[in-house]
Amino acid sequence: MNTINLNITGDLFLGRRLESIAKNNPESLFDKKVLQLFEESDFNILNLESPLTDAGDEHQILKTGPSLKAAPETIAALNSIKTNLVTLANNHLSDYGDKGITNTLEVCKKNNIATVGAELSLNKASKVFFKKINNITIAVINIAENEWSNANDNHGGANPMNIIANTRSIKEAKKLADVVILIIHGGHEYYHYPSPRMVEQYRFYAEQGASIIIGHHSHYISGYEIFEGVPIFYGLGNFLFDSTTDSKGWYEGILLNIQINPQNEITWKLHPFKQCKGNLKVELIEGKEKLEVENEISIINSIIADPEKLKEKFNALVETQRKIVLSVFSTSYFLNHRYFQSAIRKLGLERFFLRRTQLKSILNYFRCEAHKDITFEVILNYLKAK
Repeated sequence: MNTINLNITGDLFLGRRLESIAKNNPESLFDKKVLQLFEESDFNILNLESPLTDAGDEHQILKTGPSLKAAPETIAALNSIKTNLVTLANNHLSDYGDKGITNTLEVCKKNNIATVGAELSLNKASKVFFKKINNITIAVINIAENEWSNANDNHGGANPMNIIANTRSIKEAKKLADVVILIIHGGHEYYHYPSPRMVEQYRFYAEQGASIIIGHHSHYISGYEIFEGVPIFYGLGNFLFDSTTDSKGWYEGILLNIQINPQNEITWKLHPFKQCKGNLKVELIEGKEKLEVENEISIINSIIADPEKLKEKFNALVETQRKIVLSVFSTSYFLNHRYFQSAIRKLGLERFFLRRTQLKSILNYFRCEAHKDITFEVILNYLKAK
């Protein structure tokens, strides 16, 4: 029985300027060294960040933020790097409803690419993926933080983050597999660190039996730690994701290669790369540039290991989001106009539109589990009402 190696990547979106290339010249999206890494791997796992569908706007779901999709023909890009499994539990997979999910599942099946983390029902979305390679059985569990895309009892979508259900999945997978890989889509966008809550929760999953935990969604490289023998990677950054942002972190990512030996021991290699930076492709970085990324990761790791420093970073993030969050609960929303809202924030006038009694009630509806159960349903039903 030999050691096996697997590649795991972060967010992949094949729309916008990438779509035509992905359909017509997919191999050009990856430099030769990247193609070689995928060719030499025993199993390749990618996070597919959008549905592959031609569904029209009439299929878009109720949500905030952009609705993403890429043409089904872009599956050629996944084939060009020998993709074996795509994780679908993310905040964009359901952007075009059941039509988009169905199209994605069908095109993946047609191309012999397995899927995990999303389906047309909650029961199916939460299924664990099992694969035996060289007599080593791996299990892959894929979950997403709770945004608009997640499945529930009424419709399909992504496998939700639910500590109780997730723990049960880990424990059941542990009975049948040698190695349990937990892949989580969550965290804070444009931010290099996990929140203190994330660290506590991911470590809890490790205690429940996950062999390795891997995160993505923030679009930024984060750090990693080893907790009670379990490697936890908090963010791989983007794999291939076109954007017009000026943010440097968007264009950096990590290809995570893990090795599992016959004793089920896990080791790994990190392959930093740049993506859609100048060229619309994934390019491994080397030399001084690689050392800079590795040093950045080391600094992030040191902060993750220090609860006080991690909390300081999180508090600083909270402060950057203060005006945006408070504006959502402001009575200034009586005039729902984005320029008006922006002017209120920039001029520092939000305090004149915030009612403390209202905010106290909102806080309690969020904080208390029983209140939150009812609040969620009331607001959702109101938004769905025609």
